[in-house]
Amino acid sequence: MQERRLDDLLVRITEYTRPNACVLALLGSTGAWNTPALEHAFHAAAATERPLVVDLTGLDFGDEVLLGILVQAHASLRGLVLVNPATGSFARRLHRTGVEELFNTQSTLPLALAQLPSSPHPR
Repeated sequence: MQERRLDDLLVRITEYTRPNACVLALLGSTGAWNTPALEHAFHAAAATERPLVVDLTGLDFGDEVLLGILVQAHASLRGLVLVNPATGSFARRLHRTGVEELFNTQSTLPLALAQLPSSPHPR
């Protein structure tokens, strides 16, 4: 497991791999100040060539930067599942922008992992 802490400690990104997915867990708040760390985490996850599960359970606030990164990931990755995006301000942002239906969402991490293929397939 690898964890990155940003200087201002407003978001913590924990990334780890499972046999069938790469998981990014976000804790705290995202904003323009941590765009480079978010982009790096999503690029590193894409490099694993596994489906990506983004756990938003610990997200207090997700801004338009996170939304844009998720939309881009949806367009470029083989699989993307969001865990627990249905609460708080980020859920409202997904709804207001009309992109909530783009994403496969699950209420828990085990449910998200269970609905993915059991092993990754090469591209």
